[in-house]
Amino acid sequence: EGQHQVSKDQLVLQPEAVAPARACEASSAKVGELPERATSVVLQSWQQVKLVGLDSVGEMLRINTLAIDSEAVKLFRVPGIVSTGEGMLQRMALRHLCSKVVRFVGSVVAGRYDYLRLVETLNKLGATRAAGGAREEHFEVLKQGLDITLREVLGDAYTEEVQHAWMTAYSFNAAIMIEGMRSAQGSMTARTA
Repeated sequence: EGQHQVSKDQLVLQPEAVAPARACEASSAKVGELPERATSVVLQSWQQVKLVGLDSVGEMLRINTLAIDSEAVKLFRVPGIVSTGEGMLQRMALRHLCSKVVRFVGSVVAGRYDYLRLVETLNKLGATRAAGGAREEHFEVLKQGLDITLREVLGDAYTEEVQHAWMTAYSFNAAIMIEGMRSAQGSMTARTA
């Protein structure tokens, strides 16, 4: 997956450049079932995002999310690395973390993930977000930032069905992380009681 800097105006996707979705393995699952035509369009949107580059899209997501609510940085707090989101190193770390969000959501959109591993990973990530001061509302802010970012990246290709697939995939991921965060908060509360 080479990432090159390409402006969205330079993007022209050929149908043969979009790989068909692989069949899910026994331990994998797809979020929702999309009609065959929609699946092709949705897969093409993931390919287009990857062509722009996950780092570039991650940076756009960082900017858009923090423009909505700068407190959303708490979703990405990493002790000693990211606290306020200010400064070059923190912005770079946030861009990297936002590109991971795009990668996780894109993998779900494309139906290419190991369900058990994804749930385990997102649950652990959610648990770590509790210690950073994240709140459930921050996940909604990130969703809004992702929606704006995808609209900018995909332009006219960001149709209602593509938007639905991406937002459903994001909500799926966020629900798992929120559950992990709630569990961790419950454990912290129990220890201090």
